[in-house]
Amino acid sequence: MRKRMLALGVLVLLAPALNAQKSADEAAVRAVIARETEGWDKFDSRQVASVFTEDAVWQNPFGVRLHGRADIEEFLTNLMARPGYRSATDTSATKILDLRMTSPTTASVWSDEQSKGQVNDASGHPMEPRHSYYLEVLVKKDGAWKISDCLIMDLIHLK
Repeated sequence: MRKRMLALGVLVLLAPALNAQKSADEAAVRAVIARETEGWDKFDSRQVASVFTEDAVWQNPFGVRLHGRADIEEFLTNLMARPGYRSATDTSATKILDLRMTSPTTASVWSDEQSKGQVNDASGHPMEPRHSYYLEVLVKKDGAWKISDCLIMDLIHLK
């Protein structure tokens, strides 16, 4: 009984510190997503890629699947230079829908955004308005949070 009381006492004393760390980690994760979003908004592929791990996996809704920060940056540099991609405008800013701290060193974030006016560079045809969902897994290594996995999915409106 005495050991249980001691353990309970230790937990009560540690709870505020654990909550403070969780709050700090959640704020750091939100800052990573904000930095990524800012990079997309500025068409800055280097800034976007900077929030990914060296071995990150990234996939967009068109089936492009990339491995590694360098490949992500190279692809985004080409994408962001295309007039059809740059023609899109946001109709709803990126917002975090769910943020889960799954462990002291991992988190998952669901976010979404909406845009219109994008043009298919290959065909020259306008694309339908897009409603994109992002599922991103973040890992904490050496005190820094980075995105290790990113899956982008578009809501498809069937006619």
